[in-house]
Amino acid sequence: MNQAIRNTINQDWITLIIIGCLVLITFVKYRYPKKFEDFLLIISSDKFLSTSIQNNSLTHPFNGILAFVQWISISLFIYIGYCFYAHKILGQEFTTYLYILAGYVIFEQLKVGLERFIGHLIHLSQLIKPYTYRKVVFKNFLSLLVLVFCVILTYSKARVMEYYAVFLGVFLFIYLISLLFTVRKFQSEILNHPSYFILYFCTLEIAPYYILYKVLV
Repeated sequence: MNQAIRNTINQDWITLIIIGCLVLITFVKYRYPKKFEDFLLIISSDKFLSTSIQNNSLTHPFNGILAFVQWISISLFIYIGYCFYAHKILGQEFTTYLYILAGYVIFEQLKVGLERFIGHLIHLSQLIKPYTYRKVVFKNFLSLLVLVFCVILTYSKARVMEYYAVFLGVFLFIYLISLLFTVRKFQSEILNHPSYFILYFCTLEIAPYYILYKVLV
């Protein structure tokens, strides 16, 4: 009984984070209803991206708030995985979550910054900027799915380890598909600069995650 009460208390901050994300999503839906509706259909329709990509409006409040939700939810998903596989009590180490959150935000911001810098360096800014924008938007979309995963993993009592592996596989699969769609969207420009794009792709799409994997493992 005492253990159950203690676990509930430990999970209170996770509940607050999830509620906070839901509040932000609700606000975005209320403030930008048409934009949000198009955003939810980006897998099947290019309308949202085609109307917003021209301005590369990553700093627009709509994208900014959803990026914030992305940072929080994906960091929480990573934290939950850390607790399960390291045999830690879920919710007990709030500072660990903050470290993961800070690391993820820094990683993503540095990656976007490097992408823009290298794009400018090799004179492909007109290709890299919309390419980066589409990837960020897809990540924002996937973060909504990740938030659902976090709710299930936090409050499910059965076979959590198996659920986590399945959810991680689903997330990586959808992210890979979205990345392929993005590359296909710019295939004509890529074919005009194949060597530059291969260099870019290996440097900023493969190398960062490989290094991160090595650091964590």
